[in-house]
Amino acid sequence: MKKSEKLIHSLAKDLKPLVQEIESSKIKKTQNHYGQYLMILSKYAKGNPEHALILGKALHIAGANLTGLNHALNAIGAGVKIEFRTI
Repeated sequence: MKKSEKLIHSLAKDLKPLVQEIESSKIKKTQNHYGQYLMILSKYAKGNPEHALILGKALHIAGANLTGLNHALNAIGAGVKIEFRTI
């Protein structure tokens, strides 16, 4: 496993409790929780599409809803689509 992949997996491990909380919420504020993922991506990627993609991959590995995550990535202009879990 490459060093960058190890870092993404480490980040995913740290994000897993947050993702589980979002995904298990009985109150869906936005469809597929894209609003919550948009908030996380906006806060931590700070407008950098590459950072958003890295964070998006980690969120997906942590169990984030793929549709909601892709909508959030598109909303911030990352222009990418994560298609599958890499674990």
